[in-house]
Amino acid sequence: MKEITRRLYTKPVMFGLSLLVGMVLLVGLFVTANSRAATTYIPAGDDRFETTGNGETYHNFQASPVPAGFFGPTSLAYSGLVPLEGVPLPGQGDVDTIIRRNQAVYTPGSTSIQIVGLSLRSINPISVSYSDRPSEAWSVRVGLSDFQASTGTMSIGDGGTFDSSLNVFPKFTFTRLSDGATKVLDTGGGSGLTAGSSSLAASVDDSEISPFEPEPAPTAAPAPCRAIEADFANLATDSSAAASTSCAPVTLTSTNSPWQICGNGQFCIPRPITEQELLASHNASPPGTKKAAAVVR
Repeated sequence: MKEITRRLYTKPVMFGLSLLVGMVLLVGLFVTANSRAATTYIPAGDDRFETTGNGETYHNFQASPVPAGFFGPTSLAYSGLVPLEGVPLPGQGDVDTIIRRNQAVYTPGSTSIQIVGLSLRSINPISVSYSDRPSEAWSVRVGLSDFQASTGTMSIGDGGTFDSSLNVFPKFTFTRLSDGATKVLDTGGGSGLTAGSSSLAASVDDSEISPFEPEPAPTAAPAPCRAIEADFANLATDSSAAASTSCAPVTLTSTNSPWQICGNGQFCIPRPITEQELLASHNASPPGTKKAAAVVR
């Protein structure tokens, strides 16, 4: 009798435990399925952009002027704002800016990023003043530093937006219009380095992506560093910064910028975004922007 009773009570208890385990597994599968549905896989890759000459892309030398004597023994410091436009990278169509996402991401997630291609120029020449002769016109080209990589991070969310921050070390190439004389100011070189140093490797493989077509051999010079000020309302050049081994980068940030999976099945940014800081701005647009703007006109 005891054996029969024990069997009668044991089977319902075991059945109840089995039912409970089954429900837990079912809930677990449901939660996992929902999690996967909300997650997007984005492989590592390059994002290509075009920069229009609409005045939204610029570099302002106000806080860290090109120093006196840079363009010649009697040249004065230059502290103007230089509007920029894109110059196509070789073999890249109209693309002038390439940002590489180094890691694959399951959203929400983050990846390191690096600018591997940059080619901009001044929309108009700048005017350089001298203490003993008339001013001169110089054109400006902007590429990537030969000494410091321009890197940052990108956080990609499930809601179709991303945040990014890029530390950019630009290289400015100035060309005098009258005779083609060239000066280079590399912000990644600091006060102790010049563009002619053979002991330093370039941050980007030029055989893969060249910043722009070859130019005349430049006269290299160390770059002044950006001002370091707690109060950005009163910008001033910090003379002590020029003694550092490299200059502070231009930090470009983008917040809540849109992304989507485009027709090619890849991560893409569907409309122009503007990344900017106090003294610089880069209005980057998807490929085809320039042709579309030309048709509208």
